[in-house]
Amino acid sequence: MDLRDQWNRLLPHAQPLGEDLLARYAEQHRHYHDQRHLAEVLTTIDELADAADDADTVRLAAWFHDAIYDPQADPGENEEVSAQLAELELAAYGVDGDRVAEVGRLVRLTAKHDCEPDDANGAVLCDADLRILGMPAERYDEYAEGIRQEYAHIGDREFARGRMSFLRGLAETRLYATARGHDQWEQAARDNVAREIESWGPRAARPIGGLIPIVYLGAALGAVVAASVLLGRGLGAAPKWPADPDQVTGFPVWAPIAGTALSTGLACAWFRRGRPRLVAIPALAFAVIGLVAVGLCWWRWPAAQPGAAMSERWPYLLLASVALVLAGAFLALARRLRLAPAYAQAPPRLLSLSMTVVCATLLAWITVSAGEPFVQARLETANTVSTTTTTTPEQQPVQLDGALAWSREVPASGAIAGTAGGVAELRPDGVVMSDANTGQIRWRYSRADVDDAADSGSEGLLVSSDGRTLAAHLPYGGTRAPSGIDLPTYAVLDAVSGQVLTEVHTDGKALAVDANHLLVAEDNYVVAHGVSGPTHWRTQLRCNVTQGELMGEQAVVVDACGGNGAAARALDLKNGDQRWEVDLGDRFDLSAELDPAAWVGDLVAVPATREVSGLIWTGAAGGTLYQWAVDAGEGRIIWTTPVPGTPRPRLGSASCDAQLAATNASLVLVTCRNATDPGQPQTYDVSAVSPADGTPQWHHLLEVPPKLQQPTYPRDGFGLLPDGRVVTLMPQANGNCSPVMIGTTGIRPRPILAGPTAESVARSEEVTCNKPAVTVAGARPVFSDGTRLFALN
Repeated sequence: MDLRDQWNRLLPHAQPLGEDLLARYAEQHRHYHDQRHLAEVLTTIDELADAADDADTVRLAAWFHDAIYDPQADPGENEEVSAQLAELELAAYGVDGDRVAEVGRLVRLTAKHDCEPDDANGAVLCDADLRILGMPAERYDEYAEGIRQEYAHIGDREFARGRMSFLRGLAETRLYATARGHDQWEQAARDNVAREIESWGPRAARPIGGLIPIVYLGAALGAVVAASVLLGRGLGAAPKWPADPDQVTGFPVWAPIAGTALSTGLACAWFRRGRPRLVAIPALAFAVIGLVAVGLCWWRWPAAQPGAAMSERWPYLLLASVALVLAGAFLALARRLRLAPAYAQAPPRLLSLSMTVVCATLLAWITVSAGEPFVQARLETANTVSTTTTTTPEQQPVQLDGALAWSREVPASGAIAGTAGGVAELRPDGVVMSDANTGQIRWRYSRADVDDAADSGSEGLLVSSDGRTLAAHLPYGGTRAPSGIDLPTYAVLDAVSGQVLTEVHTDGKALAVDANHLLVAEDNYVVAHGVSGPTHWRTQLRCNVTQGELMGEQAVVVDACGGNGAAARALDLKNGDQRWEVDLGDRFDLSAELDPAAWVGDLVAVPATREVSGLIWTGAAGGTLYQWAVDAGEGRIIWTTPVPGTPRPRLGSASCDAQLAATNASLVLVTCRNATDPGQPQTYDVSAVSPADGTPQWHHLLEVPPKLQQPTYPRDGFGLLPDGRVVTLMPQANGNCSPVMIGTTGIRPRPILAGPTAESVARSEEVTCNKPAVTVAGARPVFSDGTRLFALN
């Protein structure tokens, strides 16, 4: 039965309308939506007639469903105007109103083919309209070619994108609504759709294009895992330091397990056929939760407080929140690309899974690894309080008359050191610089996460030879150290302004500093860290490095081993290459039984010369301390000389750290002799020799009471004035504690004279010798007795 006969059977009194519809389906621009398509739809309706509530109404809707067809119309516009045409014409020919309304509804339904489950008429019409998808391959290809010809006004790239988007949308849903259609035509239709999708797009680009959504999926899953690890680190840390042990819960293992399980579930939803849309909800949830968490972390971010340092909790929680936002963004982008025609072709399952695992693992590792420098930087910023000054220290003449210039009570402090900027005090949490002439504090540098810096003693402060650069040892140790975070253990500061020049993390011991380098010993390695530039090198020596000095363009170091091995070497400051070596074992009978740190003493550079001098203890004659000097320009020993008496540095309970200091004209040594009976006064050697040849200039024996017999007293308790005299703080026979001058004229107590105010007189009477420390700043001796800092004229 031809189409005219079929129309006349439906509406015999409306032959003109039938002729008009046939003319419409014969329009020249139709290459698929033509009379052949209409005939196929009507034939399919006949096959499914038993499934419809009113098969003739469905047939009428089929005649009108593509009655108006303009390929350039907006989506749904053709169906709408076709439905309006049906309602107008059928009403004009006297068709029942309810039937007209049903025909209009069915025609509009073909725009999206989304009929309800109980819509029998709609199911039949939609299945008939989509019957072409399940036709044999030859007919399907003719249909696909016809569609392309109808949209010839659109370029290949744009058409492929739109066509594949339409086909992908069909492939992710049930194609046929009726039971018969689903059973007989569903699989053939899916095969045809898949074949057409594969035909579109450059063949060479398909594998790569299909992998791009997989890369973003892997990145999203890796971000989820990274967020869970970062969350665990944040929850395992205490909110602030210092913290009680019960506040540090440790790393919660459940966090990464939960993150991995969630990532696995998302991967299953993605790779399950027809389920990639399921990832839209978690993508939105990740983004929302992450943004809320970022805002919460920002709002609750703790402010710096004295004595309460911010721990790694908040930076890690902030990172976890950002990672969650990224996970949502990556997941949404992966889903969007999966639905795009250029990336819709899925690569082989095994390749997809492998790529997902690789990308997830890589991004998780990168995110967690990059999080540690971020946390470290945030902790350094949040826990550091640094002030600077633009004023220079006051320059006043010093009369050395013993009058009290100023006095100030200070918290329990560590070492003090004279610099070009004044007097540096090593506090438990940092450094305070005071003006040497007035005692006024000029600048501060402190870290809230450090509380035991003062325990470093005199070795906690290093001053450059010109006094303008200061290195402070700020250990971050004990249970306070966060895992994986390398906070600075040395701060290099401008002594005049207080500006932070650099901060360095090292497990070694700083040997020397200047405006360009911080020299550090790490066992048998020497490391130079750049201060004002990027210079950095690391050189391995034969033995452990114990001492070092910076001299011009080279670093002079001493490395020593057990078994009579010790050498002085010069290393080029540009690259760490060795310039020269002097074997000290050839000159001295070194001890093979002792730790080298016990028998290699101070190393000092003589100002305005190329000479460097050091100390070394040998086992000869029951134990002898030697001084030696090397020409740092030529790399040769200039002289060696034994120290009078039997000083034994760092040996036994009565040991002491010998101090070697230098002026242009003298090398001054302070060390202790063997103690007699416990609780008895000890004899100290205070002597000076000529830097040129080591000949003695003066030598005095100082009786030190038991209360001052500490290993660090020779290093901390004596200061060298510019004229070569030595000053210390000692108790006198009358019970008072007063400065003592030692030089060419002997040992002379210098009682503290009252200053110009009554307050200074009262303070001068309170000076004690409980924990004396002495330095010289601006040619002025400055003293500390553990509770008070004061300076004399």
